Amino acid sequence: MRTNLCAVLMILCLAVGERSALAADPPLRAPDALDGLQFEGMTGEKGKGDHHPDTITFKDGAFRSLDCEGWEFGPAPYTVEKKGDALYFTSTLLSPKRGRLEWKGKIVGGKATATFRWRHERWYWNIDREYWFEGTRQAGKR
Repeated sequence: MRTNLCAVLMILCLAVGERSALAADPPLRAPDALDGLQFEGMTGEKGKGDHHPDTITFKDGAFRSLDCEGWEFGPAPYTVEKKGDALYFTSTLLSPKRGRLEWKGKIVGGKATATFRWRHERWYWNIDREYWFEGTRQAGKR
């Protein structure tokens, strides 16, 4: 009898856990949330005075930074999570020679803000630098 009661309780716990997981907001699929958007703005290394223009885009489920493509960091898949009025995105751009860029950003209305970290491990020294991006959505881009 006790074994049956334990089994019933375990099944109930699993059912409630599964139901609450289904009730939570699922992550948005990238193409549905941001695909077709483009933001132009400025980027630079954190703590440095220098900055320069950059354009980030979301197209066909891939994120890209036009400035970073000049450094061989190609387009990469991205994830999106909606919290209130904001969309949060992440993406990791890879370069065959220069390591990786780990992007984390937030889009509210027509503004995008992001930080990204350049990491490149080498046998004689490593690169670990942080950068920022602030941009405005371009009209006519979705």
